[in-house]
Amino acid sequence: MRRAFRWLAVLGVVATVLAIGLAVVREELFRRQAQLPPFTHEFGGSEDVSVAMRDGVKLHAEVFRPAGVERAPTILVRNPYIPLRTLERFQCRVMTRYGYACVLQDVRGQMDSEGEWQPIINERDDGLDTLAWLVKQPFVDGNIAMRGPSYLTCVQLVMADALPPEVKTLVPSVFGVDFRLAAYERGLLRHDLLTAWATLMPERGMRLTAGSDFLAAAAHRPAMEADERYMTKKLPWYRELLTAEAPSAAYWQSAQQTTFRTIPEKVKVPMLFIGAFFDPFFSAQLDAWTRLATKSRSVLVVGPWNHLNMTSGDVTYEVETGRFDPWPLMLEWFDHHLKGKPLSTLKPGTVRTLGPGDHAWRTHDVWPDPALERTVLHLADAPAAQSCDGGMLLPDAPVTSSTSYVFDPANPVPARGGAAMLSFAFFRGLGITPGPVDQGDSCARPDVLTFRGPPLEQETRLSGPARLGLTVSSTAPDTAFVGRLIAEQDGQALLVREAAATLAFPTAAVLERATYTPGTTIDLSLDFWPIEWTLPKGARLRVDITSSSFPVVHTHSNRAGPWALQTGADVATQTLHVGEGASVLELPLVP
Repeated sequence: MRRAFRWLAVLGVVATVLAIGLAVVREELFRRQAQLPPFTHEFGGSEDVSVAMRDGVKLHAEVFRPAGVERAPTILVRNPYIPLRTLERFQCRVMTRYGYACVLQDVRGQMDSEGEWQPIINERDDGLDTLAWLVKQPFVDGNIAMRGPSYLTCVQLVMADALPPEVKTLVPSVFGVDFRLAAYERGLLRHDLLTAWATLMPERGMRLTAGSDFLAAAAHRPAMEADERYMTKKLPWYRELLTAEAPSAAYWQSAQQTTFRTIPEKVKVPMLFIGAFFDPFFSAQLDAWTRLATKSRSVLVVGPWNHLNMTSGDVTYEVETGRFDPWPLMLEWFDHHLKGKPLSTLKPGTVRTLGPGDHAWRTHDVWPDPALERTVLHLADAPAAQSCDGGMLLPDAPVTSSTSYVFDPANPVPARGGAAMLSFAFFRGLGITPGPVDQGDSCARPDVLTFRGPPLEQETRLSGPARLGLTVSSTAPDTAFVGRLIAEQDGQALLVREAAATLAFPTAAVLERATYTPGTTIDLSLDFWPIEWTLPKGARLRVDITSSSFPVVHTHSNRAGPWALQTGADVATQTLHVGEGASVLELPLVP
């Protein structure tokens, strides 16, 4: 019996040594792949702790420490996602190898933390209570930072106006504070963001196999019933969003939303903002950067990434794009603000970008540049737009013409790439891919109109926001129009940006639902999010116009009134008018 116990003990020691060895090898491989400097410390171990909030609820955290360091600068990460826990534990270990302590906390209602899961509601108080606990811990040297992407950024920004002086900086990634900019586009709910996330996380834990439920929920009418049928229960926060299609809706004027939205102007610490051109929160994050009180001491880095800070789509990059969270830049930023080391790559007050086709990273004093002159192209020869050969994009106003197509909500145009996608991150089996995706034969559909410009005579850069003004009419009392800005290059038709508008919310200036009389002509403004994209010589710019993009935005019913209460849908005939200033494309082009 003793011999058996001895062997078990030996096996236990061997297993422990192997685990430690594998961890060390994994950290070294990560360091080399991320192109990080040599490690300066050994990992000193971790311990589980329980942190009491002001209402008595206890949140679980794990504290990681570097070996041989009594007091260290400390990184706080607050996480709601079970699959991300393993990655964040590993990244905390990596931070200890550079002399940082790292605290990884499960947010309220998730994993090992007590309480009820309610998105965002408790994060401000819980975050401030956690920081109040952290600044008193003996292992903290008085210098604290926070990091983490997406919801892990939400928990940073929601309290960024009330941080204790020990917090020296934040590293927010792929998230913004004006949630309306991410949730709706001119009255159209972004299903591939909000409905996908609600299906994934209706309660404690994650439903990673619920992809089919997401698609069914996104197509269900009335949308107000989708949560109970496909998300396990009634979700009050999701239902509130379904009623908030108007920018003036009570939801967006609530104290919580107003407080969150106005935080950038009240921030006192510098930030390293990490954004992604093909991320559903890009517009909201860029808005937060524009209003940031400490912008002159902060840096915005935007890469050709999706919400996971990875590249996807059909573009090949000649420049190293980085990986999940740009670690070299983040480590440089922490070393500067928590250890006093000089910056070498990052310049405060600037925007650093890399887009498709760029030959190198660019550093801008201002981006987008509001002074950049826009190139105006007129949509021409509307009847020819019914085929893939297309109508034309011309510098001069063409003769007047029009063309029509039938929009049937029962047969929506499938989404192909773009920025407003989140479902790919957890519902991999759906085959949904964000980013600059080839549009294939989508122009062959009878409900898609195509307009093509001439081949470019030299390499040209898109730098900033583009706008598609459409002059339209419809047989419906309300409907939607979707525009796709496409780059035809290298034998592909790559989606650059997608935008949409409804007749009820035709422009950004319309804050309350407008009334439309069927058959009358109306001007819409489809505003494309800013982009950096270098087009090669010979490339063509193209615009496709349709009325749906499923499941990126909800498929319009062609009926007036609150969209989430519609029980059915109607077929509508959509007409596009061109000529004499009607229907133009404005582009931020830099030769």
